[in-house]
Amino acid sequence: MPHDPRRIVEALRDHLSRHDKPIALLFGAGTSAAPRTVGTNQPLVPSIAALTALCATAVAQLGAKYEAAWNQIAAESLAVDGDAFIESILSRVRLKVDAVGAGESLAGLTRDELLAVQDGIQQAIARAVQPAEVDIPADLPHHALARWLGRMTRQRPVEIFTTNYDVLIERALEDERIPTFDGFVGGYRPFFSPESLAQAESAPAPSWARLWKIHGSVNWHWLEVRGVRRIVRTEPSLSGELILPSYEKYEESRKQPYVAILDRLVRFLAQDDALVVTVGYSFGDQHINDVLFEALGQPSRTHLVALQFADPADGSALAVAASRRANVEALGPEKSWIGGVASEWRLNEPITNATARFMDVAFDSDATPDPDEAALTGRFMLGDFDRFCRFLETMSLASRP
Repeated sequence: MPHDPRRIVEALRDHLSRHDKPIALLFGAGTSAAPRTVGTNQPLVPSIAALTALCATAVAQLGAKYEAAWNQIAAESLAVDGDAFIESILSRVRLKVDAVGAGESLAGLTRDELLAVQDGIQQAIARAVQPAEVDIPADLPHHALARWLGRMTRQRPVEIFTTNYDVLIERALEDERIPTFDGFVGGYRPFFSPESLAQAESAPAPSWARLWKIHGSVNWHWLEVRGVRRIVRTEPSLSGELILPSYEKYEESRKQPYVAILDRLVRFLAQDDALVVTVGYSFGDQHINDVLFEALGQPSRTHLVALQFADPADGSALAVAASRRANVEALGPEKSWIGGVASEWRLNEPITNATARFMDVAFDSDATPDPDEAALTGRFMLGDFDRFCRFLETMSLASRP
């Protein structure tokens, strides 16, 4: 039987409106690519595929042997990791940096040359995720997200996990004056404090949103203070110093941000009745997938709603998980996996004036010019980050007195 989008959308609205429910939003690259530049209407921040192409060009500009090394490492990444996108490639570059000995080479490059590749990739990423001020729209989808956070009263903070390196979310939260905690403390050069992620009493009140940047940020940097090396948050730079690929390993005792933030995600998922909503995340990061799906396989009421811009492929990690677990919903524009069942979308009854405010954002019906002909089919659109944020806006407007 087809799945009714109205039932799913209403259930999602109800969950997101609850003041006592543990809610997390997991944002991937699609959320930063959703806004368009002023004038050219191009993605404000490149998608993962486009970002990978930019990094390939930057490495090729170092010379022919660097380009050959890139091609070799990309092929290795595809064979071993199942993709040849930038985070997997950067991870493999760093593994080679750690493995190559004095007087040796890997992928045809010495350690210093591999370090040059690493630096070139990080700088290319940092440049790409910092659009010029004139290109940034005055009102981003992220602003609607921030307004929703600001208008909803909660007993528990909303936790935002993101793999993105840019600072669009931070920009919107500050524009809308939403107090936010990101694990950094201090007033001069805020430094990362893993203890504040692990201990509730060390964090601000639930009225503060939480922002956890899993793969690092363009405004994180290493700084040595009185002989102690620490990670601080400052102005964004073009160094890409704290771009953290998903497979980078960190010593548990040092608690660098990647480990501490993944631990935070694990603890969030361990809560009873927790809800994780993903947008712009294509489930291409195996480490994050492992954390999510392991928690969802435990006997708890934790639930995952994966809003997808494109239909997940049959056999993909998400499709497999959603077909095996009733607490995983994969919602694509044409097809969805709900309750372990894959099916198409079809309204049980036409959209009415009472439901149009939110359903017109969430679902593009196949309406015809004939007003007497009801449209029951269409495309589910909440996997589009702009649509998702507009959907949140309908909720925040409805909450006004």
